[in-house]
Amino acid sequence: MKVSLLLWPDTFEDWYGPLGIDRATYLDRYEGEWSVTVARTLQRAGVDVHLVFATLESPATAPHRPSGATVHFVRASSAYRAFRQAVWGHRWWKHAEPLWRVAPVLSTLSPRLLRRVADADVCIVQDYESMRFDVAAPILRALGRRVVALDVGGSARPMDHALHRLALRTAHRLLAVSPVAATRVTHPDVRVWPVPVRSDVFVPGDRAAARAELGIDDDAPLVVSVGRLHPVKGLHDLADACAGLECDLVLAGAGPEHDALAARRQPRLHLPGWVSPAEAARWYAAADVVALASRQEGQPIAVLEAFACGRGVVATAVGGVPDVVVPGRTGWLVEPRDPDALHGALENALADRATTDRYGETGRALVLERHSLEAAGTALLELLTPPGVLTVR
Repeated sequence: MKVSLLLWPDTFEDWYGPLGIDRATYLDRYEGEWSVTVARTLQRAGVDVHLVFATLESPATAPHRPSGATVHFVRASSAYRAFRQAVWGHRWWKHAEPLWRVAPVLSTLSPRLLRRVADADVCIVQDYESMRFDVAAPILRALGRRVVALDVGGSARPMDHALHRLALRTAHRLLAVSPVAATRVTHPDVRVWPVPVRSDVFVPGDRAAARAELGIDDDAPLVVSVGRLHPVKGLHDLADACAGLECDLVLAGAGPEHDALAARRQPRLHLPGWVSPAEAARWYAAADVVALASRQEGQPIAVLEAFACGRGVVATAVGGVPDVVVPGRTGWLVEPRDPDALHGALENALADRATTDRYGETGRALVLERHSLEAAGTALLELLTPPGVLTVR
């Protein structure tokens, strides 16, 4: 079975450029997001996976070494490139920004892009709460393709307008990132998809050995958070919560909040930058507890990665987080935007490492049952395969 995945960014450069990731880096070693893990998981299950991006640079097709998938960079439409040049990044940006709402329409209404996506048995569109989906899904369905749309929890509220309601009906199946997200959308076939975790990389590690490798004292209380440095992640709330604790806080990742976090000059706040999955696993192994302070989420992979490494979690009760972070079983839950509550939960977690580690062990069992590469691969294959199709090739 051949599957194409149309990602939500208008172009590759629009999303990855600000993260400091160029095309060569992406193809050679970038593994830091759900789409790569999904591609790897499906490839392992025998699916021929193709990732499709529009690009502002020259078109190209190349293998993605970390996942085994094929990546297609399709030249962005002339309409989108002209619109981007006219609207984005100039001194009148604040006044022109409302116009940017139509950018996903212009970037998706590209015959070259849609032909490339349609060259597959199953076309996956991310996200179904986006204008890109509203344009792509009806066209791909009209071309006779099986259309599956998934959600990764990026939108704060469901869309509700006539075009979106029509587009939803053209998708054969919607895949929600959590049971909570599934209740937000009306469609005859909505399922919850299991976010896969690199269970071959994220494994329990020896805390003392990881700390020795990272240069961290054995007795230093350590809180770790891995992910994009973005305002939605509530990282200043987390930094405020840790400021009154005698602990080190590591915020591993890249993004627009880096400079503001560095400007805090918080003595025990560390910003190691973007880390590979293997490096993230080392940080998880070194941690006493892993924290997530997000103000909005779908099903954060970082929580599942921490569990796979056997670490307990303190997290905010947003999106699908309460489905996996269960107080008294796998961690602590607090309300978002509440540094005091975060402070209290982290204080409890750091004060009782044995209990925190026991929560991590329970979380690991949960991940292996549903989110490992093997378990998630089997489930995803069933969710993508049309009824009555029993083989993948």
